[in-house]
Amino acid sequence: MRRIVTAAIAAALSITGVFASPALASGTTWLVQAGSAPAGPPIGGGNRFYPAAIAIHPGDSVAFTPIGAHTITFNRPPGPIFALLGPAGGTTVSSATDIVHSGLIGAGPPPQPAFTVTFASTLPAGQYHFICSLHVGMTEDIDVLPMSQALPKTQAQYDAIAQKEIARDLDKLADIAATASERNEDGDTGRTVFVGAGDKRVSNLRFFPATITVRVGQTVTFLKTKDPTEPHTVTFGTENPNPFIQLLPSGGNTFPNATGTANSGLLVTKRQYKFYQLAGVLPPPIKTYKVTFTAAGTYQYICEIHDEVGMVGTVIVK
Repeated sequence: MRRIVTAAIAAALSITGVFASPALASGTTWLVQAGSAPAGPPIGGGNRFYPAAIAIHPGDSVAFTPIGAHTITFNRPPGPIFALLGPAGGTTVSSATDIVHSGLIGAGPPPQPAFTVTFASTLPAGQYHFICSLHVGMTEDIDVLPMSQALPKTQAQYDAIAQKEIARDLDKLADIAATASERNEDGDTGRTVFVGAGDKRVSNLRFFPATITVRVGQTVTFLKTKDPTEPHTVTFGTENPNPFIQLLPSGGNTFPNATGTANSGLLVTKRQYKFYQLAGVLPPPIKTYKVTFTAAGTYQYICEIHDEVGMVGTVIVK
């Protein structure tokens, strides 16, 4: 979760470099893309596998190429999300009860290596369900068919499906950003900022609007309600070096203040909170954070999870 870096050349990678020629026989490697991102500076992208389902034979492998930070997980290990940042289990599925978990991949500069999962030649036919442990709803269904049954599609056909899905998601990403960029008044209580903007498939890792102007004594309401797949924080002041402490609320609801910080803690939906298995680990989930500004000035803030990809904002107080 710490470094969610989407590739500036992700669109080109997904078109020319990630997918290869059709796999024609048992023992070949099929290609799936984990995530998508537009060309240019990292701003977010699609939190989906492309294509969302494939059919293979026992003895085949699937190489998941990450675009941005994701996990490749089969039979998720128990425990909160923090325990899942490292790998667990092996890289081979020999039975329906095996655990395969990549840990956090794709978080460094592009290109990032693929994570390859091998499906044993003795594996019973059936559907094997993979998830990304970071993004709710990001799933991949791999149908393992008997050797006696012909595969329904070639790699080239899956590539075409994936490209159509990627194009649709990136168009939606841009549409959502354009809509969220419209300034949003919050009645008499101040101003509203959307903390991220997306839907169940895509996420813009930005604040909308990125800069707002208020008067002394006014309150800004930060809403995470428009971004269901990514967690965020709203943090004024010095970033805490401890990634766990970053997710705890601190400093209260006024700024500037005596502590020099005002931090929402982790902003997640109830569904994300449950998916991350955070009960008893972090305070109950919240999606709204209000900050009242007590003095004139220009105040910068960040999402401590996504600041390294440019999720920063500014409040100008007059």
